[in-house]
Amino acid sequence: MINVTSLKVPATMKNLDLMINYVLDKVKGFDLYDSTLLYKLRIVCEEALVNIINYAYQDFDKVGDIEIICNIYSQDKKIILKFIDEGIAFNILEYQDPDLTLPLSERKAGGLGIYIIKSIVDKIEYYREDGKNILILTKSIATFIE
Repeated sequence: MINVTSLKVPATMKNLDLMINYVLDKVKGFDLYDSTLLYKLRIVCEEALVNIINYAYQDFDKVGDIEIICNIYSQDKKIILKFIDEGIAFNILEYQDPDLTLPLSERKAGGLGIYIIKSIVDKIEYYREDGKNILILTKSIATFIE
């Protein structure tokens, strides 16, 4: 296992690439350079982070922070991403998936990003502790390193 130090930055779109690249650089540094894995991780990070940036602090007078922790477990062949913010409580697991069978004109706005996250990662955990949202996403890397 490699336990990487965390990255904590203001929750702004200006910092989006910095946060995504933090995760991707950690994965690349662990000799897990697989373009498909990196692509999937980029999508997952972008969707999770954009949701936090756009919604977590919408009722606050100032910009809050996002902390990202990226742990890679080589023996268990998985990556665990932890996103921490102090914004509005939001449990991704309680959000109803969009009905993709409906025509676009009949679908409610929003929710597609969460659906994408759920379809890419293997495990999602959420809890709220000490006024913080903690979202944990686990992705198996077994198929990418064998």
